[in-house]
Amino acid sequence: MTTPPLLEVQGLDVEFTTPDGGVLHAVRDVSFTLRRGETLAVVGESGSGKSTTALALLGMLPGTGRISGGSVRLDGEDLVTAGEDRLRAVRGVRIGMIFQDPMTALNPVLTVGRHLDEVLRAHAGRDKAASRSSRDKSARRARAVELLHLVGIPDPERRLDDHPHQFSGGQRQRILIAMALAGEPDILLADEPTTALDATVQDQILTLLGELTRTTGTAVVLITHNMGVVARACERVLVMYGGTVVEDGPTVEVLTRPRHPYTAGLLAAVPRLSAPSGTRLTGIPGTPPDPRLPLAGCAFAARCALAEDRCHTAVPPLVALTDTVRAACLPAAERTEPLPPPAPPAPLDRPAPGAVVLTAEGIHKTYKGRGRRSFTALDDVSLTLAAGETLGIVGESGSGKSTLARVLAHAHPADAGRILLDGRDVTRPGRAELHSVRRRVQMVFQDPYASLNPRMTVGEIVAEPLRAFRAGAPEERPARVAELLRLVGLDPAAADRHPRSFSGGQRQRIGIARALAPEPAVLICDEPVSALDVSVQAQIVGLLTDLQRDLGLALVFIAHDLAVVRQVSHRIAVMHGGRIVETGGADELCERPRDPYTRALLAAAPDPVPVAARPSVPRTPEAVSV
Repeated sequence: MTTPPLLEVQGLDVEFTTPDGGVLHAVRDVSFTLRRGETLAVVGESGSGKSTTALALLGMLPGTGRISGGSVRLDGEDLVTAGEDRLRAVRGVRIGMIFQDPMTALNPVLTVGRHLDEVLRAHAGRDKAASRSSRDKSARRARAVELLHLVGIPDPERRLDDHPHQFSGGQRQRILIAMALAGEPDILLADEPTTALDATVQDQILTLLGELTRTTGTAVVLITHNMGVVARACERVLVMYGGTVVEDGPTVEVLTRPRHPYTAGLLAAVPRLSAPSGTRLTGIPGTPPDPRLPLAGCAFAARCALAEDRCHTAVPPLVALTDTVRAACLPAAERTEPLPPPAPPAPLDRPAPGAVVLTAEGIHKTYKGRGRRSFTALDDVSLTLAAGETLGIVGESGSGKSTLARVLAHAHPADAGRILLDGRDVTRPGRAELHSVRRRVQMVFQDPYASLNPRMTVGEIVAEPLRAFRAGAPEERPARVAELLRLVGLDPAAADRHPRSFSGGQRQRIGIARALAPEPAVLICDEPVSALDVSVQAQIVGLLTDLQRDLGLALVFIAHDLAVVRQVSHRIAVMHGGRIVETGGADELCERPRDPYTRALLAAAPDPVPVAARPSVPRTPEAVSV
C-alpha cells in the first residue's frame, strides 16, 4: 500500500495587488507532493516564484499577497482554509523555514542566544517540541548551545552572547538553520540555505540535512540555484519559470536528460570545476515574462530557441513524458528523446594583464571584542593586482576574505602594512585623497539588501555615486542610470521602484550597477554572485569580464563557488585563518593544489552531476575535513 504524502499542493495560485490596482501573478497552478524523509529541490531563476511558493505554504505572504486558488494539505488538512491560530501552531513545529537573507532575518539588537531562546520558548509545550524545549531557562540555554554546535558554530557556549553583526555571512546562515531546527519540524522549507556558505561548510550542512531526513523522517523542500547542491542532496527536482512548473522528476533524470528547454538552459549555465580558466559561462538570453500580464502561450517561448508558432498562443499543460518525468512543453510532448547536450562554451576574450595597479604588503588587522580576547582577522597578508587581471580569493567563512576586501577598499583601516594604488602609498590617506581613492576602488557587497537604502528608489541608489563623485552633468545622470540598469539585466523602468520589491538576485544586480557607476579602476567583489541563479550569474560574470576587457578593470573576486572562481580568475589566493596559504594560476591551483587546506576545499566543491550518474569514487571524511 502506498503511503499518502505528507504534503500535497494542488493548483496553487498566488496573486499580489499592485499599487495601481493591477494584479501580479506570482505563482500559477503549481502542484507537487512531498513524502516523509524526501528532499525536493525547487530551482529556477530569481522571480520564478520559488520563495513565494514556500511562503504561501505557511500563510506568510507579504503585503497584498494572497492565495487565489488551490490547496495546501498537510497530512490531509488544508492549510489554505486554516485560521491564523492554527497556522501559528503549524509554523516551526510541523513546518520550519530557513530564510534566504540571514542579516535581515536576524534582529541586530538581540544576541544569538536571545534569538534561539525566543524560538525555544515559543515552541515550549507544543507537541513533540515540549520534550526538547522546556520552560526552564538553563535547559533552553543548553539546547541553544547544542543547536549551534550541530550547525558548526565554533565555541557555541561563548558565542551565544554575540550579536549577528559579529558573525560572518556564512555563520549567520548557520544560525538561521539552528533556529529552524529548534522545533524539530516534520517539513523544513530551506530557501537558499547554503547561498552564503563556503564549500566545506555547505558540505557539512547538506550532510546534516541528509541525516535529518534519514534519522527523523524530516522532509525537506530545498530552494536553490546551485545545481551542485541539487545533485548532492536531492531526490527530486521541481523546475519553475514565470511562476509555473515547467518540469519535474527524479534528480538523475532531470539533470542528465532534461526535457524542457529552460531546464537545459539552466544546466548549460552551470559552472564546472573541471572547466579551465577563461571559459565563458552560457547564460539564457532575454528576460523572464512580466507577471502582471496573463499568459498567452508558453511562458518561456520568447527566450526559447526551439519555440514554434503554437508555443506563443497555447499554454502547454504539465504532462507525463515518462513514468517519472513531467514537462510543460508542446514540442517535448511529441519527442521520445531528451534534448541534446549544449555546445561547449566559448573561451573568454581576455587580453594579458597590464601594469600593477593595487599592492598590499604585510597587512594586519585585529578586532578587539567586548569582554573577550582580541581576534586577528588578517595576519601578514600580501598580494598584487594588475590592470585587466582578476584575482580570485577563496576560503571558509571567517578566513578573512571580507575583512581583506574592506581593508583594500578603505572601509576599515589596516593596523599594519602598506596599500599602494598606482604605486602611491594610500595606506592612511587624508580626507581629500580618500575621496579620490574610493572613486578608483569600488566594492560590491555580499549582502545586497543590507547594503541598499530601503527608503531610496533604485534610480536614486544607482545615481548616488554619480552625485557623490560629481560624475557627469545632473541632466545626464538619468540616462547613465538607465544604461547601468541595462548592463546588469534590469529594466530601466525599475528605477522608480524600491529594493523591497525585488528578489534577492535582482537586489544584487542593483548593487553591482551602483559600484560600476563612477567607472572605477579596481572593483572588489565580495560574493557578487552568491545570491544569483545560474543564468543571471553567467550574465554577471560575463559582464564583469567584458568590462574588464574594455576598460582594463582590475577585479578582486571573492566567492565560495570554486568553479566560478576558476573560470573568471587569472590567479587564485586561498585564505585560511587570516593568512594566504596558497596562491597561483587558476588552472594550476585547481589541478595541482599543494596546501592540504586547498585540497580540502576542492574535494568539498559540489558537482552538478548527480551522484548516481557519476563514477563511483569513495568519499571519506578526510576528503572534506579542514
